[in-house]
Amino acid sequence: MNTNMNVKILSFFMVAAVATALAQPIAPVPEKISGAVKDRQDSQIPDRVHQTGWEGMRSAASITNRLEKVNLDSLLDGFRHRPGRQAWDGEHVGKWLHAATLEWVNSGDPVLREKLDYVAAELAKCQTDDGYLGTYLATNRWTSWDVWVHKYDLIGLVTYVRYTGNTNLLPTCTRMGDILCETFGDEPGKRDIIKAGEHIGMAPTSVLEPMMLLYRLTGDPRYLDFCKYILRAWEQPKGPHTQYGPHIVSTLLTAKRVDKVGNGKAYEMLSCLNGALEYYRTTGDKKVLEACLNAWQDIVDNRIYLTGAMSYREHFHDNFDLPNVNNVGETCVTVTWLQFNAQLLRLTGEARFADELERVILNQLLGAQTCDGSGWGYYVQMEGKKPYYKGDEKGVAGVGFTCCLSSGPRGLALIPTFAVTTDADGVVVNLYESGQAKLALRNGTAVQLDTDTLYPGEDQIRITVSPAKKKSFAIKLRIPSWCRNATVEVNGQKVEIKPGPDGYAKIKRTWKPGDKIELSLKQEARLIVGNHKNQDRVAILYGPLVLAADADLLQADGQTLTSFAIAKPDVAALALTPEPAPAGVKTWPGAQVFRINAVSRKDGSPVTIRLISFADAGGTGTNYQVWLPLPGYVAPVPAATKVPAASVQPATVTPVGSVIRIDAGSATDFTDAAGNIWLSDRGFDGGENSVREDDMKIANTTDAGIYRTEHWGMSSFSQPLPNGKYVVKLHFAETWDGVTGPEGRVFSFNVEGQEFKDFDVWVKAGGGQRAYIETVPVTIADGKLDITFVSGVDNPEINGIEIIPAP
Repeated sequence: MNTNMNVKILSFFMVAAVATALAQPIAPVPEKISGAVKDRQDSQIPDRVHQTGWEGMRSAASITNRLEKVNLDSLLDGFRHRPGRQAWDGEHVGKWLHAATLEWVNSGDPVLREKLDYVAAELAKCQTDDGYLGTYLATNRWTSWDVWVHKYDLIGLVTYVRYTGNTNLLPTCTRMGDILCETFGDEPGKRDIIKAGEHIGMAPTSVLEPMMLLYRLTGDPRYLDFCKYILRAWEQPKGPHTQYGPHIVSTLLTAKRVDKVGNGKAYEMLSCLNGALEYYRTTGDKKVLEACLNAWQDIVDNRIYLTGAMSYREHFHDNFDLPNVNNVGETCVTVTWLQFNAQLLRLTGEARFADELERVILNQLLGAQTCDGSGWGYYVQMEGKKPYYKGDEKGVAGVGFTCCLSSGPRGLALIPTFAVTTDADGVVVNLYESGQAKLALRNGTAVQLDTDTLYPGEDQIRITVSPAKKKSFAIKLRIPSWCRNATVEVNGQKVEIKPGPDGYAKIKRTWKPGDKIELSLKQEARLIVGNHKNQDRVAILYGPLVLAADADLLQADGQTLTSFAIAKPDVAALALTPEPAPAGVKTWPGAQVFRINAVSRKDGSPVTIRLISFADAGGTGTNYQVWLPLPGYVAPVPAATKVPAASVQPATVTPVGSVIRIDAGSATDFTDAAGNIWLSDRGFDGGENSVREDDMKIANTTDAGIYRTEHWGMSSFSQPLPNGKYVVKLHFAETWDGVTGPEGRVFSFNVEGQEFKDFDVWVKAGGGQRAYIETVPVTIADGKLDITFVSGVDNPEINGIEIIPAP
């Protein structure tokens, strides 16, 4: 992001803040059911807290460059013209409504409000007479992702109704709730909800969250009964009319491991757990809270990355099975983990959950968003390039066809609900950022906090406290778990602080308007010695930030990602020194780079390099790396900056007469049933890799292994070849459960000038999990084979390529 962009965003934020300040505070439609459990910390209405630092700027950019730029009619198209373009097409509008509503409440932006009203009204028009509001044809209702889509419709519309006060759309929500209650249950004649969706029923049963919200909003006991049924369905055994459930609560109470729940799918499981916490808040069922706390502890102890990311290939795996690449860090999981910690923070009031919120926001969440707010990464790994999407890569401009592109803005929009808040003692400060909070204590006293800081770009946080009148109450300051040296002054006088059992330093006094707090959180370098999959590597952190080496920044220092090493695992020897970020990588006023000592991997001579925060690393499209080598370790050479992905494993000109077989998506060479060697993935520009289950059956082939791996989302493939005639065989199979029929995935490609338009693998193969080979004779005249891919309905994908010299 350049300076002009910074100014633009700051200007927008100033206007938005003024607009909100002039407006009356938002008064949400009250819930009819208060619930059995009182939150320890209050969830703030977003217009009470305005951030103007790093997080606030990213949120403002999300409004102007993402939420207001989305093609709203394209979001609605799957409802207006069923079926949708994807099995989960309908989720995007619900996620957009949720994020846009919260951002409108915070910013008061009139353009966003106009768009909100349009989308909500138009979505309601698409509801059928029986209450159905999905994107499926009647013959396919309640399969695959249909209930999941209703979940997001409900989340978006209930949020819109509550904050805008437009109760005319409440019947749309209740009709959705009614049809779910009438369709699913364990009474005779009703459908098993576990059978109604993916991942051992975790996808459809995550509708628990909005159904609990709908129950509290309306007081209709049928919705609570439906939620109780979901908890029973989770634990149900396989029967003549039921599917084996994911056993979420029971497994977390006994095994206490998230990788043992259902099929370990992280996004859907965390979505269910967020619903479970709403159920606990409403009913007080302590076993449900215990199960959720066990899940949290297991993730934090065994299954989380330094940046707050978790899962690879979208699933939880064995203890410490945390590779740096392999589709790591799905943004949907990042956002749902953020929500999970925010829920636990509200319910328990414990600072450990705020520590996790700071970690995931300042590292993984901001690292998943383009700094101008226009795009998001699906997987944002510990090294490589950040594969950002903006929604126009798949043929329909402005539509977020990746789930993560629609999820990311929700994470940012939730931050003001917990950043600064209140509890029974007074005010609680969870996150430190410049801005203003206008709060009401539980006794009704109005208190304003104005915060001035460039944190995490500096140690000092200055807070001006302005109660409406002199009043005795506490201000709780979170002292981050990474901070060894924190000091506090009130009106220039040092105050002794000691975090209490909840993890907060509590300052109880009679506050008067203009009182000033100065908090200093000493940020220091920390060095983490790698183990498990990061043996002989180290990671470097500074305060709350995970640092990374960035190829562009290294080039300016005369280095590359493979030219240096960390001399020894000694934090003092690093001599880490923060510096203001140079213009090319400065994304906000407090941005820094971090100069450290290193050594040359060529001769061991000392060198100096600069690191950057993980959130900003790779922001210019370059390679980056979190785990850095010690001298004894020589890492594989990554792709060079701005060179096609083929350079990862350079292809050489193949001798005349040789057959080339490439196993797309694989990390290692593969030998098929006939003894032929298929080389590991290479030659593709862009895209990602996927590996399916080892026991996957492909109906019409003797060797399913060829189709167990795939490369998807790529733009091209290139292979150097001697000039001459060849037969190119392209291997395809639709093995992803997200495509359930024709037109689920359609793309185009060109092989040496020969066009293949609107290629539908499902149709070509005659169904899912069936192999299909497209054979193309070609003549090479320029020394290389070129194939280009163009997205249509979903990403192009390919399982393998054979290049056979013609006789």
